Amino acid sequence: MADKSPINAPVVWIDARDTACGRRLWGMNLVERQIRQLCLRGVRSFWINVSPESAAAVSRFRPDLHRLYRFEQVIVQGFGAPDLQDRLAADGVDVLLLQGAAVYDDRVLEFLLDRKAGHCAGMDDGPVAARLSAEQASRVLAADELRAEARLLRQLHLQPTPVASLDSYVPSLRLTMTPIIEPIPAGGSLTRIDRLMYHRTFKGVIDVVARYGYYHMVRWITRQLSRTAIPPNMLTVLSILAIWGAAPLLATGWHGSGVIVAWAGVLLDSIDGKLARLRLHLSDVMGKVEHVVAMPGLGLWYVATGWYLTGGGLLDGGPMARTTWILLAAFILDKCVTGGFKALAGKELFDYRPVDAAFHWIAARRNISLVLLTLGSVTGAMGPAFTAITVWTVVTLFFHAARFAWIMAVTRLDHRLPG
Repeated sequence: MADKSPINAPVVWIDARDTACGRRLWGMNLVERQIRQLCLRGVRSFWINVSPESAAAVSRFRPDLHRLYRFEQVIVQGFGAPDLQDRLAADGVDVLLLQGAAVYDDRVLEFLLDRKAGHCAGMDDGPVAARLSAEQASRVLAADELRAEARLLRQLHLQPTPVASLDSYVPSLRLTMTPIIEPIPAGGSLTRIDRLMYHRTFKGVIDVVARYGYYHMVRWITRQLSRTAIPPNMLTVLSILAIWGAAPLLATGWHGSGVIVAWAGVLLDSIDGKLARLRLHLSDVMGKVEHVVAMPGLGLWYVATGWYLTGGGLLDGGPMARTTWILLAAFILDKCVTGGFKALAGKELFDYRPVDAAFHWIAARRNISLVLLTLGSVTGAMGPAFTAITVWTVVTLFFHAARFAWIMAVTRLDHRLPG
């Protein structure tokens, strides 16, 4: 599990007096979500200010919270309590002030953890996040008006940073998306923020199959699992087993069973990451294992299908054997092109520009190839389907290579990588 352990980590004060703080999104209340986000970044001390109306719901944490994270948690009614003032005076540490009834983008929290006291991030109206010095926090306590709102924090003359000005690219997700601080109301529907949070869990630019094929089904399954104690790592292991297990079925002519198992692996691969990100139950180790072990899965499907279509004669030089080797070469070269671009640009080619994201909708990636394999299995025309995959993979390679060359040419002219 990631643990960035910032130097001089602040104490976190969460204003959780609003009953909205106890509302649950994706299996946990809003305050617990903030605790998990910050524990992942090395913060270990939390003071939570509740009201009689909010105390019960805010204190209702998931059973796995204290098993996954080690932290100090103090729940009080009234931040003006003498023990808090004494602690603040004794420790002299910074305070990270948050509004409990809000969903904070990770980049907002990371921005303040990387800054010194005297900074805040937010919008002109609504909830903000602020990093206060011990002296500034004492002034807030003395005023008995502790709310993470722009109105109060303007009085402290903090250096403001609009959320929209933070970096819009998220390397871990390979996506460009605007940071948010989303206020949560005490009543009414949470459908909009629920969908927004789910949409922001996709790793990489989404393709047409993921968007219109299984988007809603995966969201429904993920929502049900978010309420359980099932660890995402279990789904990751099942996904890897299914993706690899499809290969021998395809190689031996059990194409119907092979594509069913392959689709099960693809769906589990989509669900495990979303569940981990929405429930903040992340594992760096398993993420790396999945990337190394599951990534060759598509190549294995190609080899297995080619093996069946050639009757095991991949080295006999026949038309289908040549098709298999062309497909494998194009598949590997495309990985090299896109991987090389990321190494140079620090950003995926898939969403570098709108044209790249648009092409990714239909590019020869795992989902598109699996659709063609499924059609080949259903119609009994696996050979033509395999040839279609090969042609489209070659087209995808040429498109990505052309885009790489064009962007690099522009870079040489401008002496920088446009981004």
